[in-house]
Amino acid sequence: MYNVLESARTQEVAFAGDGVALAGQIDYPAVRPPADGYPLLFVLHHAGYDTREAYRHYIDVGHECGYAVFTWDKRGTGRSGACGRGSTTRDALNAYHAALSQPLINRARAIILAVGAGTTLLGAAFKQFAHVQRPAGVLLAGNMLDAQAILAVDAPLQIIVGAQDWTPWQLFGKAAAKAHNQMYTHGAAYYVADHADRALMDTRTDIFCHLAGDVIRAWLNQR
Repeated sequence: MYNVLESARTQEVAFAGDGVALAGQIDYPAVRPPADGYPLLFVLHHAGYDTREAYRHYIDVGHECGYAVFTWDKRGTGRSGACGRGSTTRDALNAYHAALSQPLINRARAIILAVGAGTTLLGAAFKQFAHVQRPAGVLLAGNMLDAQAILAVDAPLQIIVGAQDWTPWQLFGKAAAKAHNQMYTHGAAYYVADHADRALMDTRTDIFCHLAGDVIRAWLNQR
């Protein structure tokens, strides 16, 4: 059981992107840090979600599992600066480095949660992320990596796709997990969330799919 504190704690984090000043936050759970530090859940944006506020549901899920959660504003949004030049991939790598550098974080237990188009960014740059810190696991929410592209992600893997996404779950869920398991021994699983779209929002209520949240909780608790 966790040693519960009175409340969670949020710390603003300013860091440099690729030629632009970026802003984010780390949210610590309402539990005392383990002796080796909090595990980290790092959120990698979907292209359609601009600011960190869009990921509050992932902060809540992470906290329930004892994780510190890092979210941030992309360039030109929220409290981050704007710049027409520079690499958004480098921005994301710098955000990952900033998250890992925060106090009381156990770098060896970092989990990357990539959402939607963030999954393609992670697939294209996984070796660069691993050079900063190899993740202990990867969550792909609204996965956009097919059975070939998924092989770039050399880590334990949980894929969650929405049944109402416009891309087929058979390709981006079932086939992707199968291909990963054929290549690696880490273990890859997939889950199809009923009534959920690419962002894993329930299309009937426009709120985060609670069944997807249950899968994420169960997987995080096993890391």
